[in-house]
Amino acid sequence: MTDSGVRRRPEFWPVAVLSAALVAVLGGWTAVSYLDRTRSDPACAQRTALRVVAAPSVAVPAQQVAAQLAARDRCLDLVVEARESAQVLRDLTGAAAGSSPSAAPPAAEAAPAPDVWLPESTLWLRRARDAGAFQVPETGVTVASTPVVLALDRRTAARLGWPSRAPGWPALVGAERPPLAVVVPDPAVSPLGFGALAAIRALAAGRPGVAAAIMRRLAPRTAAVTGEAPPAPAGPGRGETAVVSTEQEVLRGGGERVAIYPPRPVPGPDYPYAVLSSTGARDGAAAFLRALRADEGAATLARHGLRTAGGAPPGGAATPGQISEAAYPPAPVPTPAEAAALVDAWSGVHLTARLLAVLDVSGSMAARIPGTRETRLSATVKAAQAGVQLLLDATEIGLWTFSTDLDGERDYREIVPVGPVGPRRALIAERLAQVRVEPDGGTGLYDTTLAAYRASARDWTPGRINLLLVLTDGTDDNASGIGRERLLRELGGLQDRRRPLPILFIGVGPDIDRAELDQIAKATGGRVALTPDPAGIRQIFFTALAEFSCLPPKCRR
Repeated sequence: MTDSGVRRRPEFWPVAVLSAALVAVLGGWTAVSYLDRTRSDPACAQRTALRVVAAPSVAVPAQQVAAQLAARDRCLDLVVEARESAQVLRDLTGAAAGSSPSAAPPAAEAAPAPDVWLPESTLWLRRARDAGAFQVPETGVTVASTPVVLALDRRTAARLGWPSRAPGWPALVGAERPPLAVVVPDPAVSPLGFGALAAIRALAAGRPGVAAAIMRRLAPRTAAVTGEAPPAPAGPGRGETAVVSTEQEVLRGGGERVAIYPPRPVPGPDYPYAVLSSTGARDGAAAFLRALRADEGAATLARHGLRTAGGAPPGGAATPGQISEAAYPPAPVPTPAEAAALVDAWSGVHLTARLLAVLDVSGSMAARIPGTRETRLSATVKAAQAGVQLLLDATEIGLWTFSTDLDGERDYREIVPVGPVGPRRALIAERLAQVRVEPDGGTGLYDTTLAAYRASARDWTPGRINLLLVLTDGTDDNASGIGRERLLRELGGLQDRRRPLPILFIGVGPDIDRAELDQIAKATGGRVALTPDPAGIRQIFFTALAEFSCLPPKCRR
């Protein structure tokens, strides 16, 4: 039997091997052929294209989860793009505002609307809806979280007793004489700063006077932010600081930072997954959401310093005690009314503005000011440059110029988009210095005022003095533009007592029709100020800020 078995092996073994190889080759060819067909064959009837825009802090892990999903689902074309939430808001509200001749010019070409938005906070969804982007849901499905913390340089923390006796928020934020300065990202625009306000309210334990005192101490260190990421804390030495930040940012700093947690969780980044598309992309959006919330997706998010939606801790701490390894369930975002009350309380001690300034560059602005070598425009520019130097860092300002047909058929042109003054003072001064008179230009006052008002109303920001400032030396003389009656009618339709937006007209020179400007300004609760010398513009502006320093619902209107 043994000999017989040995004799048969040479006869059948090569055949078996060749058969198995042939099967493997055919199977591999079939699989490749199938994958190729599903990628390019029109017969892939359920093919779905899905575009997701995500906050930078979650974009990289979201891209990795997307790649894993796309490898399993060959009929899904999935793209995840990192984009600051503030920019997505501008894109969405720009689209919502339409593109009529009187609409605001975009600061840059708006990106196409995504199918899914994954900002860092539900507060961004609310702001988008408040600005007219009604395709954005009020809430989303939370896919991750990261606590709001105080970030300290490790050497600072050690100096204050860490790790055996870590300092807390009551000592660093609530004390009358804290051991170091605390930097707060501007609560009017930053979800982290908003979380700090909630922590202050908790520290004050229902005593408004105590909360106001804490806010007043923190106000001078408010950080103007242009993106999601807060500043880094400064270590021992001159300028040592603690910074309101996130646990994820602490981990990103390697072993050089330490997280100090509030006594109890406060609202912070909750990463709401918001589906904007009403088309067939919803099936793909649902599949991507499941992938993000699955164990594999949660693990990917955790590797990038993010907790789960329920607050399970991430890994990656470089130093024992750097972050809390315990579960930290996120606090819910307050109701819109509660959120508005918090921001308004902050504004009461930290008065800042959101200002769109519109400068007349018509031909008459080249007229000389009697007794000086300045033109009306050059003196106006100098006054504006000086005024910008006096604004708080967190104040937001944008600049337009206007005449007639300045930008194609538009009477106006944006030269600086609205944003915080602090990091852009030099840029604003430079752009102002480049402003020139249009020698043959008329005064397209009505079209410009309406477009600027629509833009300001669309981007109205709670917790600030929202103001439209128009500097001009003449009356509307654009025969092809809208008339005064239409302007007044349109302005009347844009009024919202909960969102005050006055127009301040500053008239320069002797050719102003005050009655005309008064009628327009009063339609918005604004006013008119005249000055023969543009050097008086700065004083007029700051006086007006004080006059308009009202917050809903108790406005001086």
